[in-house]
Amino acid sequence: MSKISCREIHFVKATQPRQIDFLIDMIKEAVKEMKLPSEYDVRIYKNVFSCCGVGGLGLIIEVVGSKEEKIREIDTRVASRILEFCEKEGYELGHHSFGQLETL
Repeated sequence: MSKISCREIHFVKATQPRQIDFLIDMIKEAVKEMKLPSEYDVRIYKNVFSCCGVGGLGLIIEVVGSKEEKIREIDTRVASRILEFCEKEGYELGHHSFGQLETL
């Protein structure tokens, strides 16, 4: 039976959708390079959020597969690549926060 994980990443100062679109494209390429087993799928979506007048753009990462341990490992690798890219490239998205990983 397949399981799915979900994690939200918020970038408070990201205000232009193209910033997140570019990041999604870069992360999708990085996921291809990871050469994941075919029974696992990584889905990355743009997310718009707002709380108490503060809003921004972010990402939602979903990993679908059969083993929870492997799902967590893939999620961690993808999240690490996002942070690595933002820091290495100086990609200015401001403060970021990672939501808790949830597996269903």
